[in-house]
Amino acid sequence: DTPLNPDAKINQSVAVFNLEKLDQPYQVLPIAEWAGLSDDGAKRVVQPEFNKAGDEVWFAVWSAKDKESALVVVDDKTLKLKTVIKDPRLITPTGKFNVYNTQHDVY
Repeated sequence: DTPLNPDAKINQSVAVFNLEKLDQPYQVLPIAEWAGLSDDGAKRVVQPEFNKAGDEVWFAVWSAKDKESALVVVDDKTLKLKTVIKDPRLITPTGKFNVYNTQHDVY
């Protein structure tokens, strides 16, 4: 499980595979780096979820409750960073779209 890997380079990024070209290597996205968090928190990348439209993937970047966390939004097609959401109220954020996506099979 990548978020539990002791290597920060691994637990702070995600590997993306092209399901139509599995013979090609995966692409690593530096999600925690993109978050731009300023403190020394763990910055573990967890719980990717598609938005309601299915064209963005939202990643939670977790740190301890007394450290900064963030949401990182990535374009599903280009795999480029769209935006980063930071707020002191974001403490280990999860469950961003679970209800709608579960009801409508958006995965």
